[in-house]
Amino acid sequence: MAKTILIVEDEEAVRELEKFILEAQGYEVMEARDGLEGLAKAEFKRPDLILLDLMMPDVSGHRMFEEIQEHPATAGIPIVVVTGKPDAHEMFDDAIGPDNVIMKPFEAEALLGRIRDHIGDPE
Repeated sequence: MAKTILIVEDEEAVRELEKFILEAQGYEVMEARDGLEGLAKAEFKRPDLILLDLMMPDVSGHRMFEEIQEHPATAGIPIVVVTGKPDAHEMFDDAIGPDNVIMKPFEAEALLGRIRDHIGDPE
């Protein structure tokens, strides 16, 4: 069974690009357009990893990160932040680490490298 990645991204073009890259490698992809939808999907079907944008309507990526860490059903899911916010890694102190913040625009191999470091290959 393929490993599942939840993409939480409000920009459709970025979400579609990430989905295309991941599915081409064989990962199963779930999508959420905002933090509330992302939290619901993460709780309903626990993904192996979450790609998380920070700047979204309703629930910010930072707040979603905290909710995921605190909820028993989602605690421990690896999170990689994909953002255009230059100081994003500082928002998380040591909770996520600078290696888990990927800046937009990103290289596909950089994104895939971080994912493989956390969950390995798709199968």
